[in-house]
Amino acid sequence: MHSHLFSSTLVGVEARLVTVESVVTSGLPGLTVVGLPDAAVSEAGARVRSALKLSGVTLPPRRMVVNLSPADLRKSGGGFDLALALGLLEAIEELPSGCLADTLVLGELSLHGQVRGVRGLVPSLALATEHPAVRRILLPREQAATLPPWEGVDIVPVESLAEAMEFCRNGVRPEPVSPARPEQAYPHAPDLRDVKGQALAKLALEVSAAGGHHLALMGPPGCGKSLLASCLPGLLPPLTEKEQREVAAIASVCRQEGGFTHRPFRAPGVSLSAVALLGGYHPGEVTRAHHGVLFLDEFLEFRKDTLESLRLVLEEGEVKVARARLQVAYPARFTLVCAMNPCPCGMSGVPGEECTCSHAQLNRYRSKLSGPLLDRFDLMVGLQRVSISEFAETTHQGESTAEVADRVRRAREIQLARGTLNSQLRTGKLFATLGWNDADRRLAHSLAERVRLSLRAFEKWLRVSRTLADLEGETSVERRHLLTARSIRWAEQNQLAA
Repeated sequence: MHSHLFSSTLVGVEARLVTVESVVTSGLPGLTVVGLPDAAVSEAGARVRSALKLSGVTLPPRRMVVNLSPADLRKSGGGFDLALALGLLEAIEELPSGCLADTLVLGELSLHGQVRGVRGLVPSLALATEHPAVRRILLPREQAATLPPWEGVDIVPVESLAEAMEFCRNGVRPEPVSPARPEQAYPHAPDLRDVKGQALAKLALEVSAAGGHHLALMGPPGCGKSLLASCLPGLLPPLTEKEQREVAAIASVCRQEGGFTHRPFRAPGVSLSAVALLGGYHPGEVTRAHHGVLFLDEFLEFRKDTLESLRLVLEEGEVKVARARLQVAYPARFTLVCAMNPCPCGMSGVPGEECTCSHAQLNRYRSKLSGPLLDRFDLMVGLQRVSISEFAETTHQGESTAEVADRVRRAREIQLARGTLNSQLRTGKLFATLGWNDADRRLAHSLAERVRLSLRAFEKWLRVSRTLADLEGETSVERRHLLTARSIRWAEQNQLAA
């Protein structure tokens, strides 16, 4: 007596297919699970026995062996419980033979037979859609309503082991669950009209949203850095269907149910370690911010090794983790926004205020921002405090988030028609998109040589110029775009690098 069905295990943010083979033979009574299971899988036997007994089935006093194949892939988590229970039921002929041969089964069992949620349900759903041997997936009903819209596989949500048994025996399908639908507007972002003054910073924020450019904001406490950063998610366009699935997969692995409806906005604290930022056995903050925004407030208060670990991620858009038993690549394509004070006391360069920091304190503070890391930022803007009189007397509200977001959407459509966002353009493609004349090209070369820009910084300047042209709907980059990009690309570079 034997059975065969499918389940899955996580490797990074991807699911790998696992074949669950169950055999019941004569011999000493007992249940053995083989195939490199971890402790949670090895303990499944006790949960399965209890769930089966309270669902009206008692396992016979026979030898039962469950093999999880491939044997060299480590299996982890409690998501194999339901697959083990249904496989054993088929092996002892409590269920029709072959009823689950083309089914991927996921779910943790309580001792009373309730099917509970699992980590990584969305990657498993994607696996079931793509694998030719799988036509159906049984999954926990409590998670079904949190999934993005999905086609290509028959989804059967079950609430209990008894409900799953009834489906296998008689084909009685549980009530369907409607998938969640993404909302169009970001719910928590303040309106850009709430920001008084700071015209250059608002322009930089719009350019950052349109081209996916990393942004550094530097200014004294109370000048609006955090408020500006919190406005950015509202400027970004809604997630595409492909992006929804990627964001949902990461949220599912991190046990954040329903995390696909809006672009992520992550704002970790300054105590963040490099491992928590990049990830290890679980995704880090950079992966949780995939297709969204990573905001690091008080940037220079983070540990230096944490900041330096960002350098490769910002260039490649992924994190490669290599451990003794783990080699995975986590996606990390996000927009970085950082806010920092000019010095530890925050008063350096503030009119009417006196900086109390010593030269040694200032050097130690700014040494955390190395030249190579500084080169990763496309936009660097210095802010000053808005005066009380200017704040109180301002009657012009300025553009709303919705108005700016509409321009951002049109600019992104232009970029995606070329194949990628401007922040991801590389040398050959970048120069092909500029369309500039010889005079503007010579001006750009002259300015870059004068301030001794690195080749990376020069390319970033041109990418920002290309985004400014896209926001205006222009096909070629002109002198005004180059000069405007210069003002928001180099505004604080010399001061930050000092």
